[in-house]
Amino acid sequence: METCKYCKKSFTRAETLANHMCPRKRRTAEKDTLSSRLGFRVFQRFYELTTTSKIAKTFNDFIESKYYIDFVKFGRHIGQRDAIDTERFIDFVIKNGVKLRDWNKDFVYESFLQELMNKEPADRALERTLLTLEQWATENDTTYNKFFEQVTTTEATHIIRSGRISPWVLYLSESAGSLLDRMSSEQGDMIKEIINPEIWKVRFHNKPDDVQFVISVLEQAKL
Repeated sequence: METCKYCKKSFTRAETLANHMCPRKRRTAEKDTLSSRLGFRVFQRFYELTTTSKIAKTFNDFIESKYYIDFVKFGRHIGQRDAIDTERFIDFVIKNGVKLRDWNKDFVYESFLQELMNKEPADRALERTLLTLEQWATENDTTYNKFFEQVTTTEATHIIRSGRISPWVLYLSESAGSLLDRMSSEQGDMIKEIINPEIWKVRFHNKPDDVQFVISVLEQAKL
């Protein structure tokens, strides 16, 4: 008799055991997929933030959890979104008590982005934006400082909504205004929550040193 080490079910033939795929065996086989790895990290972080236990959760704990499928789905969601600052996004849904069934919904990620972009330091926002422009330039065989001039408004809308270009740059770059002017009213509506001008007007007023720092870097970058 051959026995599955995961579910303890017995089989008369080794070949049958090899083809057998119980939930725990399948979950173990999927251990190295992006969805599983991210899901496992979410699982660990959930217990770090919601319990007082100092014992780290193991992968075996993960595959036996009744919430395994939910965490893997969220891991897949994070990967498909290519979410920025993954660890902070995970903490956001847990610390804010977002219902598990809502973790994959667009409004949750959009709320996270608004909080992140309104609170993160200017230098961090600037770094992420410049890396985004450099990646775009590489993919389009051009230079990063041509982004606002050459990018399509459809692609720009998506990039801005994903949080990869900060209002620090959109409002303080001399060349960014041309992109915003090219956008349709519908596209403007799609990004208005992310780049809320009233919020950023106040932030610029309260952070004059950061404003000057960002302007200086953008000038050097010819943006």
